[in-house]
Amino acid sequence: MSADAGPIAYPYDNALFTPSGGPVWHWRALWRQLRWTNFKSELAGRLQDWQPPAKNLLLLGPSAGWCLPSGFLSRFETIDAIDIDPLAPTLFRFNHGLAIARSKTRLHFHRLNLVRSFDDILQAYPDHAILFANMLGQHTFHDENETRARSTIESFKGRLTHRHWATFHDRLSGFYPPGQPLPKAATSTEAIDSAVLASQLGLAGQWLDHLTANTLPNGVERHLIAWPLLHDWLHIVEFGSVKPA
Repeated sequence: MSADAGPIAYPYDNALFTPSGGPVWHWRALWRQLRWTNFKSELAGRLQDWQPPAKNLLLLGPSAGWCLPSGFLSRFETIDAIDIDPLAPTLFRFNHGLAIARSKTRLHFHRLNLVRSFDDILQAYPDHAILFANMLGQHTFHDENETRARSTIESFKGRLTHRHWATFHDRLSGFYPPGQPLPKAATSTEAIDSAVLASQLGLAGQWLDHLTANTLPNGVERHLIAWPLLHDWLHIVEFGSVKPA
């Protein structure tokens, strides 16, 4: 971390409303499920292809799991989920409880700030595969210092060199004209600068950079998926999976 970036503040621990979650997010997600069908299907395919040799999953920042496929979760014997949202455990079970009960998957939620406690969490769950569930791109909303936020996001890959892990996270978000065809799914084996990515996808106007261009190690295949979050607001999501070095 940059020495002049200042101390990290965590004002949202145990908060009901946060910049990246809370009741408004859950209400929006509930009513947008049908419009998210294509995105969820594409994501499910990527998660199906990810086959870590682990019986247990460490699920980081899943919120209520609105975009996660129940079939993927049911593959694991135990899921340990980490999230600061107090509504997440109840709503996650609303979305996936029946499926994971049928598979006899044991689900445990832990209300922890995973940025602050990340190394302790890794030590506590040494045999778990790890999935960052659309949380790394939200970190920019939790730390107003862009340099520090970017450094934090990019630091995770260096602490996971001996683990099986995967992530899906926001790369870009911005206004998208209703009715305009969505950008097609794309792949890359190298990090793409956000401005270059926007140009390649034909995205006009101003787009928020979620500071996640270098989340994944060099050489890892990156899958880019369009997610129409709202009728006029689009996210470009990146998925990648990593094996131990």
